[in-house]
Amino acid sequence: MENTDVSIEKLAQQCFLAVFRTDSDKPGFKHFNLGKNRSPLEFRTIMTSLKKELSKLSETYFGKKLSYHWLVRFDQQVNTPFHVDNAAHQSFLLLGYEPSVIESELHIADYHEFAKENDKDFLTNFTPVFKDVKSILAPFTTKLKSFDKEAYHIVIMNNSSPMLSAETLGVYHKAVIVEQDFSESRIVNSMVLNMTSEEKNIEDQKREESYLNSNVIST
Repeated sequence: MENTDVSIEKLAQQCFLAVFRTDSDKPGFKHFNLGKNRSPLEFRTIMTSLKKELSKLSETYFGKKLSYHWLVRFDQQVNTPFHVDNAAHQSFLLLGYEPSVIESELHIADYHEFAKENDKDFLTNFTPVFKDVKSILAPFTTKLKSFDKEAYHIVIMNNSSPMLSAETLGVYHKAVIVEQDFSESRIVNSMVLNMTSEEKNIEDQKREESYLNSNVIST
């Protein structure tokens, strides 16, 4: 879905419906193509603004705000297994992909649907990293591929673990680099947002300022 003129409020509402799910009828993730005519700083500003709008919705519907677990910008050309990122049991992952010639894929697996149909003990014995060479998650996996290489993209997903304290249902994700090329860059902006009842406005503001005012690319 391409959005060249961004309404942060509408974007947040669409993300919230798809991602902050309480049942597996919703996908648990949302992908947006934000078009080509942007700068990295403008893109990062859109992401921080989206976080704020999602926090308002989270507070309205769940009585809890969203606070940064981390926000970083890095160059990534590494394959990963299916996993949820290390964060609070109730958390959300916001990924921002800058234009890149590197061909890559993002795979998202609905482990709740897998557990419902195949293994009721899976959630009880949940592991944050899922390494399975037989691809038993394949029927429950969505592959996001063939991103417009000249455009900016956002993918947001539910990163929650299936604990009793988690009010919404998470998904696994993994990155696949089709062909590495270390002479080129693949810049990914990564935000993990914890759903929390604690007030962290000042801390979050400082993190945002550092993120927006820095051109540092982590490795």
